[in-house]
Amino acid sequence: MHFVKKVPTTEQEKAAKAKEHAKRSQQFLHVRDRIFAKRDKGEYDDELLSLTQGVLEKNADIYTFWNIRRTTIEQRIEANDKIQKDSETSDEEKTKSAQKIENLLAGELFLSYECIKDYAKELALCEKALQMDCRNFHCWDHRRIVARLANRTEEQELEFSNRLIDENFSNYSAWHYRSIALQNIHRDAATGMTKIDDALIGSELQKVKNAFYMDAEDQSAWTYTRWLLEVGSGKEFLRRESSSPIELISASFHGNNTTLVFSRAVTIPFLLTFVDTEDTTRWRAFSSTSPNPSSSRVWQYLSDSPLRVVTSQSTDENVTWNELTNDRYVNKSRLETIHDIVEAKEPEYIKELLEDCHQLIQLEPKNKWPLYMRTLVLLEYQPIRSHDEIISNLKNLAENLDSKRAELYKSLLSRQKLNHSIREQFERLIGKEHDQLVVRYAELTSLEGVEFLAGLVGNADFQGNLLTEIHRIVLPNLHNLTISENPIERFVEHFIEKIF
Repeated sequence: MHFVKKVPTTEQEKAAKAKEHAKRSQQFLHVRDRIFAKRDKGEYDDELLSLTQGVLEKNADIYTFWNIRRTTIEQRIEANDKIQKDSETSDEEKTKSAQKIENLLAGELFLSYECIKDYAKELALCEKALQMDCRNFHCWDHRRIVARLANRTEEQELEFSNRLIDENFSNYSAWHYRSIALQNIHRDAATGMTKIDDALIGSELQKVKNAFYMDAEDQSAWTYTRWLLEVGSGKEFLRRESSSPIELISASFHGNNTTLVFSRAVTIPFLLTFVDTEDTTRWRAFSSTSPNPSSSRVWQYLSDSPLRVVTSQSTDENVTWNELTNDRYVNKSRLETIHDIVEAKEPEYIKELLEDCHQLIQLEPKNKWPLYMRTLVLLEYQPIRSHDEIISNLKNLAENLDSKRAELYKSLLSRQKLNHSIREQFERLIGKEHDQLVVRYAELTSLEGVEFLAGLVGNADFQGNLLTEIHRIVLPNLHNLTISENPIERFVEHFIEKIF
């Protein structure tokens, strides 16, 4: 007990406690062995129920015994079902068997979903429990299964999330549940991708807007808003990589190798669907995190002869092959999105969201959430027009408002500065005459994103930045690299050998 002085234990008392502990341990081991022996023999009977009950009443954390108990009850239920269906069994025996099952289940909690006879009642009980504790993930999991058994539609589940959010807009779990329901409703059956139109996103943002102004410090609505921005976004920093379509970014021949660059990391079996060879032995991959990756965005096929590559979309009826002998393939539109060369069309609801965030920043300048959200929106829709504001906001978040995630903001900051430099050189880079990328004194801490230019850049100048690791430079066709005036901590031999 707290605040109660501990009385020293005598040697005699210690010996007595040790003896009692040993006795209880022997009893437990005996019961445990008996339970396992009956389970191994398939004897799921009353004795097994009694044995597991005795142990679990003293220690409810032994999940194996709960599972054995569940199996026993499920088998008893199956046996009762057979009795009820047996035409030769008397009504008296059927009633007696059913009564045994009811008595058995009395006091048991959620041992088998087969035991739930009234789904509506069970769902109502779950809702009441979630109103008492909206973070009860056990209840959320249970309700999700019951809803599926009850054949609830996604529209009904969406309405359920509405009720919980209306009662408590800080209900993070309800917002998350709502996002799952919307994804299921608007998932394309052919591609498996979720696409929510602008009208729906606009209406959803109106819903979270009330939460913003009631408590701008609460993260639930802000997190949901970020998810809304992720849906359909073309920017890799605003969406999980697994939700991005795999596209060929560039294909080029460099005299002794053919270099392929993809929008996402791929394996050899996958990239073979893009080329006119089945050879798996001449490929090598490049990554900033591993010297010998099995999956990567950047691959080289080592050969003095160029490969032919498929450049048509997977949805196209006719396959288009591209010869790399005298030309290279560049997916210009995808590169323009990746490096912010052009800005996306700005829907009306985005203008409203930017204004809402601006007002909240004025009202609560020390609150990170409105500044964070405004910055994400600017990154998505105004990376060129609002470049200076984005840089200022990211510095403010990293240094003042959200220092715990400073590295994240520094990474985004470096990426924006890299994109700014690439924007100025983009047309020259995708042309045939030049392969030089120059980003000097830009305070780059990372070269994340430069790998998308792996097939286009042979001469790179990163003088005067803040780079510390040379092996993070994923440009395998470099023949000239300038990295003077960078605080490089170490040179990695395998990087030098692999690149040069």
